[in-house]
Amino acid sequence: MTIALAEGHDSRTRRSARANRRRRWGASAYTVPGWLLLSAMFALPIGVGIYLSFRSDKIGSVVAGKNVGLNNYRREIGAGTFREALETTLIIAGLGIVIQLPAGFGLAAILHRNLRGTRVFRSVLLLPMLLTPVAVGLMWRFMFDTDLGVINWLLDTVHLSRINWLGDRPSAIIAVVLVDSWQSIPFVMLLCLAGLAGLPTSPIEAAQVEGATPFQIFRHVTVPLLRPVLLVVILIRLIDVLKIFDIIFILTRGGPGKATQTVGILTYNTGFSFLETGRAASLGVALTVLTLPVYLLWSRATKRTR
Repeated sequence: MTIALAEGHDSRTRRSARANRRRRWGASAYTVPGWLLLSAMFALPIGVGIYLSFRSDKIGSVVAGKNVGLNNYRREIGAGTFREALETTLIIAGLGIVIQLPAGFGLAAILHRNLRGTRVFRSVLLLPMLLTPVAVGLMWRFMFDTDLGVINWLLDTVHLSRINWLGDRPSAIIAVVLVDSWQSIPFVMLLCLAGLAGLPTSPIEAAQVEGATPFQIFRHVTVPLLRPVLLVVILIRLIDVLKIFDIIFILTRGGPGKATQTVGILTYNTGFSFLETGRAASLGVALTVLTLPVYLLWSRATKRTR
């Protein structure tokens, strides 16, 4: 009798498992068209870009392009222009992270205390993130104007000399970093604020019982607990800055000269100014390869924070 009941229970369990599998497969079938569409949207441009990177095609040329193998990669990646653009990109990325991470984390720590006026302050801080990069670039370009800009007017009011912000390499790079930081700090603040809200309270309460000061709790408890979130923030911002384009294009067009020409701006100039799609495609593939290790690190970091 007991054996028969056990066999009946096992058969019901197997039927239930098969029914669950059929329901899951049936539900998954509805997502297949969406996955196919997304795959086509991503795979097709990437495939065309890789294909063009091995050719010598030019827009408007009467001479048909031909396969050139790895010549585009050798020519572009080995050129001094690419190395200068990569150096500029890394400088902007490094300076941006140095400014954005402490500022965003500091603002998040202030908002986390829920002081009076926190909601209004938070709403005001989120405004730059809601603006489009083109609008932000145009607004700051007027503000950086040497003769009519409000920034130089403020310098005049405190009896400081005017600065040609967009006419010199150091000041132009600083201007780009400031504009990018102004728009990106709210994003960093939001991620850090979410991380602070999700921290366990028991280690902080234990440190308070032991008599630790607020600064000691912040340094030795809060920051170590928040380290995975900070790593994710750094990697996300690094990916964003490596492919930065719109703000620089509006502010300086990569100038003066090539002072603020990043890899993204170089790719655009090669493809749409010189109309050499093959070379531009090879630069785009190179930028993707440069960003891929950072993306893999970001994926591993996000898995650790779950």
